[in-house]
Amino acid sequence: MDAGKKPPVKKVDDWNDWHDEYDDPDSELAGRARGVRRRVAELVTACTPGPVTVVSICGGQGREVIGALADHPRRADVRGRLVELDPGNAEFARRSAEVAGLTGFAVVNGDASAQPAYAGLPPVDVAVVSGLFGHLDDDDQVRLISFLRSLLRPEASVVWTFFLRARRRTERLRNFFAEQGFEEVVFDQLPGEQYRFTVAVSRHHGDTQPRPEGDRIFTFGSSHAF
Repeated sequence: MDAGKKPPVKKVDDWNDWHDEYDDPDSELAGRARGVRRRVAELVTACTPGPVTVVSICGGQGREVIGALADHPRRADVRGRLVELDPGNAEFARRSAEVAGLTGFAVVNGDASAQPAYAGLPPVDVAVVSGLFGHLDDDDQVRLISFLRSLLRPEASVVWTFFLRARRRTERLRNFFAEQGFEEVVFDQLPGEQYRFTVAVSRHHGDTQPRPEGDRIFTFGSSHAF
């Protein structure tokens, strides 16, 4: 696909409207949500007894993360936060978390690309980065992965998504995780013709790293390939 013409992708002018596609169970976005929910639920189940800390970066309306936790038998153990800049989406996620009884899981209406959004967050067991990497160029992808190493406790996992519309970019991203010491344990290729989403799980084996210097983690929209 790199050398040929790419299929058109819907331009997003309103990130509330973007989420409407989740309501169509046959859409690729709904399929991605199911894939992410499955992996998040599995990882929470596998955590040792006690509190489970989850963070969702640019978490939107929480359809994936909160959807995974709403009926999970360990939802009372879950703490952490979802960070989302759009106030309407954040409010939707906040109401969903309340309905699901996720009393320890906060929704933060803030800038997920800046370090203050993660102040006071303990090392996490599960990080979710869904629908974000496609909006970042290579340098920002590397910076975000490096930042994740400062959020994760040893043996924690990242659930992340990308797409197969540009396979060389997909392989570079997988290599970026490997170069920073992550083990890829899942790489699902989802059906579809427009986005051709993937859902991956990468495990962090090293110690929790110090936070990088500077507030800025990435710049949303630095890549125009999505």
